Amino acid sequence: MKKILVVDDNEMLCRLACDILRAEGYRAIPVPNAAEALRALEEQEFDLLVTAFQMPGMSGLELARAVRNRSPHFPVIVMTAFEPVECEHVTLWLPKQYLFPNLLEKIRYCLTGAEQETEKAHR
Repeated sequence: MKKILVVDDNEMLCRLACDILRAEGYRAIPVPNAAEALRALEEQEFDLLVTAFQMPGMSGLELARAVRNRSPHFPVIVMTAFEPVECEHVTLWLPKQYLFPNLLEKIRYCLTGAEQETEKAHR
């Protein structure tokens, strides 16, 4: 079972995303901010990070940068209500107005790509 960390300061949206992911067979863990996300990533193994772009404190983009600096191929999806910006630390951007059902499609895409990267690294 793939484990996904979902980060959003909008508690209801975060919970809803996790509920949908769990219904699809993922193990989804919600956290309300980037600081808790970094802590969770240090303490547990995850297969994917889904984060809001704009949050108090550290933004989703800064979180993506911190995660990818530690693990360059770790898949990161950033949800945003704003226009995406070019950033090498983000695997995919997901407009919040199209969050459901596109979130599931984007997660499947990212996890397939991450598995392929892992296979290449082990060859």
